[in-house]
Amino acid sequence: MVQPDDLIVEHLTSTPTLLAPYNKPHKRRLYGWLSSKVGAYLNGGSPSTILLLGIRGVGKTTLLAQLYFETMKEIGPNGVLYLSLDRLRAFGLGLLEVIEAYKRLVRPEKAVLLIDEVQYEKDWDLKIKLLHDERRFFIIATGSSAIKLRESPDLARRALHRELFPMTFREYHHLRTGRELPELMGRIIRGEEISMPPLVEEIDTYVRVGAMPLALEMEEWEVYERLTAMLDRVVYRDLREVHAFEAETLDRTFDLLHLLATPKGERFSYEKLSKTLGLAKGTVMKLVDALEKAGLVQRIPPCGSPSKVIRKSPKIKFLAVPIKSALLFTSGFNIRRKEVFASLVEDIVAFYLFVLSKSRNGRLCYEPGKGGADFVLELGEKRIVVGVGLGKVRKDQVERSMERLGADRGIVLGEKYEPGDGVAFYPWRAFVAGF
Repeated sequence: MVQPDDLIVEHLTSTPTLLAPYNKPHKRRLYGWLSSKVGAYLNGGSPSTILLLGIRGVGKTTLLAQLYFETMKEIGPNGVLYLSLDRLRAFGLGLLEVIEAYKRLVRPEKAVLLIDEVQYEKDWDLKIKLLHDERRFFIIATGSSAIKLRESPDLARRALHRELFPMTFREYHHLRTGRELPELMGRIIRGEEISMPPLVEEIDTYVRVGAMPLALEMEEWEVYERLTAMLDRVVYRDLREVHAFEAETLDRTFDLLHLLATPKGERFSYEKLSKTLGLAKGTVMKLVDALEKAGLVQRIPPCGSPSKVIRKSPKIKFLAVPIKSALLFTSGFNIRRKEVFASLVEDIVAFYLFVLSKSRNGRLCYEPGKGGADFVLELGEKRIVVGVGLGKVRKDQVERSMERLGADRGIVLGEKYEPGDGVAFYPWRAFVAGF
């Protein structure tokens, strides 16, 4: 068995080689915020703890690698310790015993701890809390979105939490080209005039695959292969953080994901999914809940009273839309076919509205029934009806939804461009390119 002292001696010299493949030149927007926090600590600030959550493949390890090499320039290789907890578990070692060996051998006055994949450590939250309470280290720890469920209230009060979401188009374009595009979302929400970026092919590629960082360095088919392999780890490891599923139930999760990914997947009610999969309705609901907590999908509830929300099934949309593309690709769908591509566009719109509602403390719902609004975005006292259609969506249809819902504004995303105060029409590509 590897001893903690031996691991520290070897690990401090091997970490640069271990992390070099992850030290990508492109940096997510969240990197600037994390770097500023580390810099403030190194320049005399107080130590703190940051929990960085997100689905696999979204770039958490890359962020840690970039922070490692930047911090190492400031305080040397012994002042920053990167630990991957799945690797520690493979060696039969625990987090605290390795940290104790580091303190004893290195005796750092200031140190930055970068802890990857904390969900692999038993009682990870209590151990991070103990390290936080020592006030000796600046700590950034990553984990799957689902680990919030197992987090102790004590750590929740002490740590800063940030979620790393898939990329929007503007971030994707910036990382690919180094150029910034104007932010259009605020103008679109207000129904104002905009200028359309001439990036049709790049926008279409983004819709299919660009929200995940793998798309910055791989061919499209390679991204689909990697995401399909990644789903195995999400299903068989991360979902167990949410519910104690049996192996047979987890096996059926792939069937569920393929059903949800089909162009008409959002129309499946819990009852239909239960019948199609041969699983109890309660089990299907638990699986969808686990997929949402793991960061793969979002459940969009119906608008209305609590009783309506309970009676009607939610819309289930993919948050990482390239995962939906990968599922469609492996099922033999032509992703460029209009009906299939249109379903991807609707999921991208849902993802954008999700991020908007999160950032502004809002709410997202949909209007059930024939002719109901695809999405309703609530921001404070304002309600905005959003319709998505690469075909035709009529103005009077949106106006009726607005009247039923008491909405202030309607936005239709299709091919038409006609800004206005009541119902505004925008090309869907302008919406995608503007956030």
